Order: sequence, then C-alpha cells, then structure tokens
Amino acid sequence: MSDLSFGVAKGETLALLGVNGAGKTTTFKSLTNEVQPSYGQVLIGGYEVSKNFDIVKRMIGYCP
Repeated sequence: MSDLSFGVAKGETLALLGVNGAGKTTTFKSLTNEVQPSYGQVLIGGYEVSKNFDIVKRMIGYCP
C-alpha cells in the first residue's frame, strides 16, 4: 500500500473493497493504532493517531 489519501466527513461511513493483498486490513489497523505506518502520518479529526489515540478513539466507530 502506498500513497493513500482520503477524507470522510462526520457522520459518513467508510468501507474499503479490493482484492486480497490490496492493503485494506493494514489501512484499518493504521486508523485504529494497531500498526504504525512505515512513513507518513495518519490523521483523524486533525489529530495524529499514533500520538493522540485516546482522543481519536472517541471520534471513530470500527467494526471489522
């Protein structure tokens, strides 16, 4: 997975579809602070996930 960028407005739902190995699980693990990205940053609500997950986790709902 590389060069991924997207936005989701408050109240919207996001789903990722793709072939096996496309990076769907890794993307969601990055959004939920289960893995750290090898480069770049993950922002939710303007907060960097890896540094502010206590704040970020209140902003998201996740159903794997």
